[in-house]
Amino acid sequence: MSLQEAATARSRVEIVEAIRGLSAADWVRLKRVAAYYARPTISAQDLLQEAFIRALDGSRICPAHVDVVRFLAEAMRSIADGEREKAERRPTLVPIESGSGAAAALSCPDPTPGVEDRIVQAEQEARMRADLLALFDDDPAAKDIMEGTMEGMTAEELRELTGLDRTAYDSKRKLIRRRIDKRYPAGWQP
Repeated sequence: MSLQEAATARSRVEIVEAIRGLSAADWVRLKRVAAYYARPTISAQDLLQEAFIRALDGSRICPAHVDVVRFLAEAMRSIADGEREKAERRPTLVPIESGSGAAAALSCPDPTPGVEDRIVQAEQEARMRADLLALFDDDPAAKDIMEGTMEGMTAEELRELTGLDRTAYDSKRKLIRRRIDKRYPAGWQP
């Protein structure tokens, strides 16, 4: 299986059919995953619904070779992590007393990134992805591993994709880490 075949996505219709066809065991598994990843900022039910919404609206792409239940579970993990990060960036608001003893109203800026910030971030991510992949133009297996890792593939899937055994795969991962560390010793600088 080539990387391009592995990267083909399920259509919205396929995802709808898969969700409609979930077994009772699949529902139990999804609800347990949602409960596990639920945060104070998002309930388990909302987390599950958000995963469904993002899968159906196309903002989360389900590769054709990935089981829909696994895909939804990973989407919930990612959404929960994003909610946690947003909560960490949100400033704590405390009232400031004015001279009269009453709390003064504060006008705080919205901590969520605006459209421009999201566009800049998307451009930086695209540039970083291209720069990282360019490091492995001379090594197709390492490039496939890097690209698959960026797409969220597991080590087992990557070994199957590249045809490498565990030892050869581990060696390629070390090569990847060394090249990245050599190219970006202080980390990624946009």
